[in-house]
Amino acid sequence: MAMFVSDNGAGTAVALVVGGIFVLMAITGMPFLGGRLMDAELMMGRRRARLIKQAKAAPPLDARVLLDDLILTDPGVIEDPNAVALDFALLLDEVRHAADETLEPDGSLHHTSNPEIGDPLLVLERSTGQRFGIYAMTAKSESGRLSTAFADQFMARATHADCEAFLWVAAASFKDDLGSLAARTERETGKAVGIVDWSARNVGLRGGIDDLVNRGRRVPDQRAGDGTGAQQ
Repeated sequence: MAMFVSDNGAGTAVALVVGGIFVLMAITGMPFLGGRLMDAELMMGRRRARLIKQAKAAPPLDARVLLDDLILTDPGVIEDPNAVALDFALLLDEVRHAADETLEPDGSLHHTSNPEIGDPLLVLERSTGQRFGIYAMTAKSESGRLSTAFADQFMARATHADCEAFLWVAAASFKDDLGSLAARTERETGKAVGIVDWSARNVGLRGGIDDLVNRGRRVPDQRAGDGTGAQQ
């Protein structure tokens, strides 16, 4: 139709452009997500819902691959509550698995029941008796920010966590906010904070634990009876 109905050459140009897009999609595997013409916009919402449902039913490793691929091809999915909930659930599962792999033969892993903001997700106890509060932290965007209200709420419970140091597994950079919260946590609790960058996924927790062990216990502005832990 584009080539034979049009008599000014524009139809052929359009056919070539559309054909080029289809070839690019075929080569890269990039799906058609939607289109926009002036004020009219069409998005393939059914595809997003179908893939999220498929990821929920898949094993954790397969679900992570599906969700990460969906985020790459459909950035708007980070605003979808179902996708956000699934992403955080997968992060919790990954952190629990990584902590279990880090566990020493004579160590133990304690799971916190219904943790709130500021409570550790897990407490890893080494054979030496040292206890590390492990937290999983994520955000809707790749950078993310921590509000003052969140930091205050976090500290209100973190100061009473039953552990000697904190290990934060962060799936977002949080820009400078995470570093500021870590400094505040160390200052107000006298306990060291280690941060593991989880953006690359499954990097393991051994390095973070070893770093905390080597740093030892910090006691700046320590107050009697304080404990420490951190989570989002």
